Amino acid sequence: MAYASAPVKRFSLNRFDVIVISVLLAMALVTALILWRGDQVGLQVVAVSPAQAASDVSTRSQIKVTFDQAVSVSDTDQPPLTVSPPVSGTVRWDDQILSFTPALPLTSNTLYTVTLTGDVTSQRGRPLQESISWQFQTGQPRLLYIAKDAAGNDQIFVIDPGGGETVQLTQETYGVFDFALSPDASTIAYAALRKDGGSDLWAIAPDGQDRYPLLTCPEAVCNGVAWQPNSDRLIYERRNMLVPGAAPGPPRLWWLNLSNSETVAVFDDNQIIGYGATWAADGRWLSYIAPSSQGVQIFNVDDGRNFVIPSRLGSLATWDPAGKSLLVADIQPSEEGFAVHLLKASPETGELVDLSGEGQLVEDTSPTWSPDGAWIALTRKAAGASMGKQIWVMRPDGSEPRSLTDDTEIHHGLPAWSPDGRYLAFQRFPLREIDAKPSVWLFDLETEKLHLLAADGNRPTWIP
Repeated sequence: MAYASAPVKRFSLNRFDVIVISVLLAMALVTALILWRGDQVGLQVVAVSPAQAASDVSTRSQIKVTFDQAVSVSDTDQPPLTVSPPVSGTVRWDDQILSFTPALPLTSNTLYTVTLTGDVTSQRGRPLQESISWQFQTGQPRLLYIAKDAAGNDQIFVIDPGGGETVQLTQETYGVFDFALSPDASTIAYAALRKDGGSDLWAIAPDGQDRYPLLTCPEAVCNGVAWQPNSDRLIYERRNMLVPGAAPGPPRLWWLNLSNSETVAVFDDNQIIGYGATWAADGRWLSYIAPSSQGVQIFNVDDGRNFVIPSRLGSLATWDPAGKSLLVADIQPSEEGFAVHLLKASPETGELVDLSGEGQLVEDTSPTWSPDGAWIALTRKAAGASMGKQIWVMRPDGSEPRSLTDDTEIHHGLPAWSPDGRYLAFQRFPLREIDAKPSVWLFDLETEKLHLLAADGNRPTWIP
């Protein structure tokens, strides 16, 4: 008996199906090609700083290299980066970014060549296939200072000590209270006064460009900025104004995160009073004036260690360039009256050394370290005398003290070292002149010559 076979149904594709399958196959092929090509492409550099052929670069600049992917960090102490002329410093890795921080400021007016060797590998094992080099030119250091504008308000000015022009950087309606230069010298943070007596925080570049608000402080006075090194944060002082136009309350320290503008109190107890914050170079140790402790509080932001350096004077602490010690001025009672001595303190041991000399009847204030840490500049006068303070220098152990100025009718203050350590800028104020104004002067330590920079000005600060 024969059976008829069932008809076989053939599988057929219409035109739309063919197009879809073709597209999917093409995408799979492209994806495979990309993956294969990606395995062949090595680690790539996507940005360098300072940029290729950059000019007028700050002598405080870091050198940074940004890669296209996370880098595998080698245990070797030899960084995959060389600088010519030779520069010593430290290397820091942050995922895709290599940062090189010079141990000392770069030399001004110098052409630097940076070479990144091929000794770098990504976390995926992809090597940098060839070394790269680029160049940049450092600029001439300039000086920031505060002076009156045509309306009589304090503004920030900048001057080239080599004889260049003076430029007014800020144009604030009610003036500027104070300012602070960022560690890399790229930004000036300043307190802009308001009509109600309060102040807000603003930022501006040293060339007067890129002005923008950092923090609005309604019903408060915000000033006293202290930039944290190697960080995107700063500390500032905040005084609340309970009644508009009335005197503000006591100062308290607050954080400002520059990446998201968040601001919080530095301490869990936000009623702790503090002002005059200064940082060690590594950004780990913070010092501030603590009135309740009658001294300068030293605080480690990493592990919470802290101690107090006795100081009834209430003056700012000054850290050495390496961040290993700091200077604090304190009153020293004696049978003849009182003196003000400089004390050098170690944050690690708490040891105090009197640099002014035991029994010396002097008033030593406003200390500042030379960039290489070899000298300390300060202001000094005989204890209890009515004469003006003079500029002195001494070694970090208090030896080799000598005066640079000798005019007792002039009060000298706030010395500031040039980046190369050759010059000292400071303010002078005539004690016997009616309607006298502070002025900014420059002392050449090689020639021992003194010359005027700004007839009206105070608080000189170098832009390296």
